[in-house]
Amino acid sequence: MSSFINIYENALSPEFCRACIDKFEKSSNKHQGETGQGVDKIKKNSLDLTCTNFPDEWNDEMQHVKQVVLKGLIHYVRQNPFLLAGAVSLMYQNQDGGMEQLSYVDVEQMDDEALGNFIGAVYRLGSVNLQKYHKGEGGYFHWHSEHYPHPTDPHQDSLHRTLVWMFYLNDVDEGGETEFFYQKFKSKPKQGSLVIFPGDFTHTHRGQKPVSNDKYIFTSWVLYNRAQDMYGESK
Repeated sequence: MSSFINIYENALSPEFCRACIDKFEKSSNKHQGETGQGVDKIKKNSLDLTCTNFPDEWNDEMQHVKQVVLKGLIHYVRQNPFLLAGAVSLMYQNQDGGMEQLSYVDVEQMDDEALGNFIGAVYRLGSVNLQKYHKGEGGYFHWHSEHYPHPTDPHQDSLHRTLVWMFYLNDVDEGGETEFFYQKFKSKPKQGSLVIFPGDFTHTHRGQKPVSNDKYIFTSWVLYNRAQDMYGESK
């Protein structure tokens, strides 16, 4: 049975990864990392920068990251078609001009462009964090998942989270693994790798303390679009 944890190696180039790390280190917008309940170094000890909050500074990098994530998502959704053909009933126009409901077989067979358009109709990417975990002290020590009611967000975007995606921006030879509780699996940080996995409790995970050197990642989510954007405003 699939673990639903996909790793796409060399998704980002070494040059791009190094440039993002350098830009992060020079930025004055870094802050202490937070969980959904705020700063708690016992649970999470990191230095974060929410790149999507600074579009003038990070626009080019975010556009590239999103393109690479979409490429990975197209493969992931084709492999797991009920992400599109399950909870939400999607319709499309067939070759005869009639309307048909999208099936999992359609998802598996359609081309990348069409599949990307369907993904965009249902899902969106969340805010993107670049995080640094200092060697010997940093980590996301708390076993956690991503799907929960947020204490302050009026939109409750955390309840829309379906998948997690993450890029490792550098190699960590010792420590720093992303550890999955139920799967008994550890993902080793390898520069440029994209990791995609479900955000619910089935994929409860934590970030191990990096030992050999600091660890840098991009991380975010794939969320359902808000209902009013998918179905229109209720009357």
